[in-house]
Amino acid sequence: MSQSNIFIDIGNSAVKWRTLESDVYSKNVEEFLTSMLPQADTAWVSAVANLDIVADIKSLFKEFHLVQSQKKCNNLVVAYDDPSCLGSDRFFAMLGVMNQFSKKPLLVIDIGSAMTFDVIDRDGIHQGGLIMPGLGALRISFSKFETTDLTTNIDGLARNTSDAWKNGTQAMLISSINDQIEKFNEIYSDGIVTICGGFVDEIKNELSNSVHIFDNLVLDGLECYSQTVG
Repeated sequence: MSQSNIFIDIGNSAVKWRTLESDVYSKNVEEFLTSMLPQADTAWVSAVANLDIVADIKSLFKEFHLVQSQKKCNNLVVAYDDPSCLGSDRFFAMLGVMNQFSKKPLLVIDIGSAMTFDVIDRDGIHQGGLIMPGLGALRISFSKFETTDLTTNIDGLARNTSDAWKNGTQAMLISSINDQIEKFNEIYSDGIVTICGGFVDEIKNELSNSVHIFDNLVLDGLECYSQTVG
């Protein structure tokens, strides 16, 4: 009898999960309960925060794999001297993208609590990456203007300070993304740009039409990893 698998992505602000047969489910960390997870034999987990949740769910499964970033997996070779210092979300997102596009230079962008950029050449060699504040971090970065309002459907010049701050931080986020895309395309004329994360839907109209949008690259990468080692 084949074993059932569940793939779980524990981030800074949300927990996502799916089985091979199910849709993706997501809950904010504050709302997540272990009882929400379906039964499965084996859990494959990426966690970059909230290790208390990891401890809570570990006992639910016959086999439990909290997977860290590795120097080499499939065709991916990580640039970090110490791969354990690379967030597992970035590692699995790269694996997920490489499973979609073979032998292509790749820019992998993830917009969440933090915003990350990783470049992979056509041979699967990770060239390194960048980490920047996400929109939430930008909005609270200056105490005089800070807000927890993550509204992103505003644009242009504002006529009050609150909107000027929200418009400005949104513009900063989008400009940073487009700048990295432009630099990547200058080096890799045949490259593929991919993007995922919680704010993608809100800003996708501000991005190039050639950008490939994905919903759950970390879960995709976890599944690829499980097939490799399992």
